[in-house]
This record gives sequence, C-alpha cells and structure tokens, in this order.
Amino acid sequence: MAKGIFVTGTDTGVGKTVVTGGLAGVLRKNGFKAAAFKPVQSGGIEREGELLSEDAQFYRVATGLPYSIRELNPCCFKPPLSPNVAARVSGQVIDPLALAEAYYRLAAENDFVLVEGAGGLCVPLVDYHFTMADLARLLNTPLLVVARPGLGTINHTVLTVKYAQQSGIKVKGIIINGYREDQATMAERTNPEVIEGMTGIPILGIVPYLPEVSVESGRTGNLVEVIDEKVDWRVLI
Repeated sequence: MAKGIFVTGTDTGVGKTVVTGGLAGVLRKNGFKAAAFKPVQSGGIEREGELLSEDAQFYRVATGLPYSIRELNPCCFKPPLSPNVAARVSGQVIDPLALAEAYYRLAAENDFVLVEGAGGLCVPLVDYHFTMADLARLLNTPLLVVARPGLGTINHTVLTVKYAQQSGIKVKGIIINGYREDQATMAERTNPEVIEGMTGIPILGIVPYLPEVSVESGRTGNLVEVIDEKVDWRVLI
C-alpha cells in the first residue's frame, strides 16, 4: 500500500498544485512509483464538452502519469466555490467514501500518493461538518503545508499547523512557495525561521517564484528540477 501525503495550503492560490505536481515528478524521477490525486476540484474547466480539472491535467504534464483525468480527480464542479456549495448548486453531493475508494485504487498501484486538498484544512466538503481536515483523517495521511513567503504568512501557517495537530493530523513539514529573492523584504527573509520556531515543524524547502510555470496553461518549465534541488523531499518518504 502506498504512503500518502495530504498537501494543504494556508489559503487558496498559494501553489499547492505546483508543489504537488513537482513533488510527484521528483519522486518518479528518482525511481519511485508516485501519483498525484485531487479528490475534489471546484472551478473546473470545460473542454470538448467535458468538465476537467486543471490541477489534474497539470499533474499529467508535470509527471507523465498514465492515469485519466477522472482517475486523478473523481469529483469536479464548474462553480469556483467552496466544494460543499459547488456541489449543492450543481445538484450533487460529495461522497467522502467514494473519494477514499478512488484514493485507495491509486494507492494500491503506487509507492506514494500525494493528495491535494482544495483551499485550506477548514474548507467544507459536505454541509458544514465534513472538511478537508476530516478527509485527511479519513485517508489516514500526514500533512504537508504549503505557505506564502510574505507578510501575514506566520499567522496563517501557525494556525494551520495547530488546527491540524488539534484535529489529530500529523504534520510532516512546511514548504514556502513563490519566494522572490531579489524582492524579498525583511519579513520574507525571516518568516521561515519564525514559523519553524513557533511550530516545531521543519521548513522542508523554499521554492522560488517560477514565472515559466502555469497551472492554467499547463506549463511546467523546470519545476521538477527546482523542487528536487530546493526541497528536502526525502523527509516525506
């Protein structure tokens, strides 16, 4: 059975998909069978009459995964809303057990499965009581937190880590994504050490801003090489 890692963010748009695809690519590059999995996508795009997950498509480009989009993303909604609301307005209900079954199918065929959540840990999937944190617990996967480098990230990251721990989820590490060294303020240069000191969770890497990488356009640039160099990914395995 594969080892799973649940990738969450301190907020939406922090680069979870980039980090997830990049890490899966690094693992495959280094000889591991690895897959990336997006249980629920809201804000799906329509192509040739089919609703698709851009995140899952990005995984395939970044890693060469042989799976279909639906295998990598079993639940996709068009409205860019929280999953519980997106499901409701789409006339559907998210079934956590079905998501778990899709995860275990991938897990049975791989050494590692990186599971990317939607938004942060408190994002609701079913009504107001089953969240991304609950899904991570259901899958029994430890957590990797992706955070912004800038002002405000200390509070967001510490809160995410503490909430996870209080929810009974083990946190394996934190990755700072989108760091611009040439524009870095004092806050951005010191935030990683403060976060590590306050949480006791290791910063596994600081990933630079990569303008050539775009989830929307399916451009991966040298993402895998950068993640391999900048992230201590072996801690995760």
